[in-house]
Amino acid sequence: MNVQPKYHFPLFQTLAFLCILSLWGCGQANEKNESSEMNTTKKMQFADYQDLKLGFTTQNFLQVMPVNLENSKKLIDYAANEGYSWLELRDPDAKLTLEEAQQIADYAQQNNIEVSYAIQKGILDDDFWPTFNKGVKNAAIFKGPGVFRSLGSFAEFTADTTKHGWTEAEIDQLVTFADSAANIAQENGLQYVIENASESFFGNNEYFGIAELFARTNEHVGWQFDTANPFSVSRVHPAADSIQAFLEDHADNLYYIHLKSANNGQAQTTLMANPLAFDTVFEIMASHDVPYVAIELQAVDNEQLAFENMQKSVDYLRAQGFIVNH
Repeated sequence: MNVQPKYHFPLFQTLAFLCILSLWGCGQANEKNESSEMNTTKKMQFADYQDLKLGFTTQNFLQVMPVNLENSKKLIDYAANEGYSWLELRDPDAKLTLEEAQQIADYAQQNNIEVSYAIQKGILDDDFWPTFNKGVKNAAIFKGPGVFRSLGSFAEFTADTTKHGWTEAEIDQLVTFADSAANIAQENGLQYVIENASESFFGNNEYFGIAELFARTNEHVGWQFDTANPFSVSRVHPAADSIQAFLEDHADNLYYIHLKSANNGQAQTTLMANPLAFDTVFEIMASHDVPYVAIELQAVDNEQLAFENMQKSVDYLRAQGFIVNH
């Protein structure tokens, strides 16, 4: 009599299930590894100051790549692929939503790029506080320098082309607002910083400059130094050695810089020699443990040219021996 083989279906089904489960698990592991993989492009390094981190501000592309989720991701890709360590995300009017800021922050972390957040408002601007209050929430999402930046001056100077500095009433209001802004930033885990801009760097008997503002604000108000603004954007151009002396004396209140060049009183579209030498700035930063250097260029209205100007600027830093090849 022929005896038909018996199949133990429960065992067969179990083995099949385990096989499928194993294949699924491998697929999930691969997917997880791919989603969590960081960009491993080697970062650009400073030759003599190994702790400095080179980045750029998205302001360089703002005319051709308006701030939004898509463009922010593109610039993070660019930063990661070129070997930058970080970027300053410039959102002039704090238009990004919290959800968009979170997506950008997550994408930056996946690509091993640190991000700081900045608005483009002066403290006395009519819309400073609504922009600040929205922006500080966005800024708190990002991992990196942990700073939130605004300008010191803006609208009051664009409205008066002859204005050189602040009045007594203006600087009193500036101090009050800056102290409040710094306290709010601190409550959100951030360091508030002010960039020197159109105002005179130093005051005199007729007006006040940003040096006087920092002298009067509380210890929570920080400084973001633009290396070219005293010699270009500012209505009064001081001697380079006076800016160097101020930088040396106040580097303990410095949190990052815009590395920008001025020539003949104009901000430049690429990096070149600056009235205050870059090597002097780097040395002071390194000696005070201030690592964040952001390239800022006079913006252009052509996207290809904007990227070319970035490359020319890095080439300049390499040719000067500041950046080593990678």
